[in-house]
Amino acid sequence: MMDQLMDKLKVYITYLKEHKKIARAAAVVLIMIVAVVFFGHNGEKEEIPIQLPEETKNTETSELTPEETEKAEIFVDISGQVKKPGVYQITEGTRLFEVIKMAGGLTSDADKDGFNQAEVVSDGEKIVIPAKGEGVDSPISSGTTASGLININTADSTALQEIPGVGPATADKIIAYRNENGRFASKEDIKNVSGIGDKTYEKMKDKITT
Repeated sequence: MMDQLMDKLKVYITYLKEHKKIARAAAVVLIMIVAVVFFGHNGEKEEIPIQLPEETKNTETSELTPEETEKAEIFVDISGQVKKPGVYQITEGTRLFEVIKMAGGLTSDADKDGFNQAEVVSDGEKIVIPAKGEGVDSPISSGTTASGLININTADSTALQEIPGVGPATADKIIAYRNENGRFASKEDIKNVSGIGDKTYEKMKDKITT
């Protein structure tokens, strides 16, 4: 049995020696097969999914709307029953209670019921905070600016009657108009008050302000 195997082996070796090219080719093919099997199985690279960044969503960017008009700086003069009377620089639209706070607050003698702290003050206004006992009818503002013009938004009936063409009845109409419609946006708006036409306005326009 062994002799037969040996004989076959010798024959195979002899065949390989005689056919070296075939043997080499067979060896190359065998190596390639082994490499494919090995690397194809054990060395197979796992594909890692690459997640591309999402496209930036088109978010609507709200344009910052600038203020239509920048608030102007104005000056008011406050005196009477405040701790620090004087002239203060404020922004347009400031209310009386804010000016009072800037002036150190009210004194203990101030008549808190004698004025409207929510009132919007105007440029050049002279504000007088009344004391107790002066009466609630005492005006907190004379309605007259430093330049001598009468502020139709703050003047009381007495001050309004100093305007050319304005008597007690018309002064009451101006105050009633303010109470119903708010402040005059411009001095020309006083013509909206019943009884004040173009001719009357021409007489008063250089004496009033807002």
